[in-house]
Amino acid sequence: MIRRVAVIYNPYSEGSVECSSNVAAWLRGHGIMTWRGVSQEARDNPSAVNDADLMVAMGGDGTILRAARLCFPLDLPLLAVALGHLSFMAEVQPSEVFEALERLMQGGGWYDERTLIRAMLYRDGQISADFTALNEVVLSRSDISRVIKAYVTIDASPLTTYHSDGVLVATATGSTAYALAAGGPIVDPRSHALVLVGIAPHLTRVPSMVLHQDAVVTIRVDSRHHAILAVDGRENLPLHYGDEVVVRRSPRVCTFVRLRPSSQFYTQLVDRLRREHED
Repeated sequence: MIRRVAVIYNPYSEGSVECSSNVAAWLRGHGIMTWRGVSQEARDNPSAVNDADLMVAMGGDGTILRAARLCFPLDLPLLAVALGHLSFMAEVQPSEVFEALERLMQGGGWYDERTLIRAMLYRDGQISADFTALNEVVLSRSDISRVIKAYVTIDASPLTTYHSDGVLVATATGSTAYALAAGGPIVDPRSHALVLVGIAPHLTRVPSMVLHQDAVVTIRVDSRHHAILAVDGRENLPLHYGDEVVVRRSPRVCTFVRLRPSSQFYTQLVDRLRREHED
């Protein structure tokens, strides 16, 4: 039963501000306790979302990604409403949101558990940082005129040394984000597989790869040029020569609320890619 809902919106989108306000008013009119705010407010005041039964994110993929980072530590289901350019992760359009909420209140819909990845940064043999990502973990250059050297192993077996702009490991969900822009494959979001993609590699004959769901990818910085670690487009943590980033599937998942059959992913994917091409 849905008793309390948290609504996250993008304060820089007029459509998101207006639509989220209407949704919050509709929910309150149906007797549901509702908190409405931006993701930073929820991070600053965790009690605002800790007791929620559902989170509704209204915006583009960036807004949905920030909402997801609030949801998965709490095992909180997320309904994503498309108010962005492509909105690969969204389930419903703004015109469908009230009908969708009605169905959910009546017990309809299903849960789509998306794989997360865990990245641990080792410095001098010790864990220096530990992150969880829905989309991808990226090791990349921070100097625009320099490539980096990144030595990669999979399950402790040597793969290659990339001379490139960077290397990323993505989930199936993230395969339609940065990984796709970098030339990686699109993976069915129901898959638990990981994706390894070199970013603009120079003289490296290793193609993008779809890895087993239990693969452990280790990326070692073998360059003294400045490099950074980004997790779902955030953090941008400076890396040092010899640092290692170990990436594996997380035991956690991010739960999205779905109302359409999972098979519609392919139809929606083609429509969104066609729309991007036309724009």
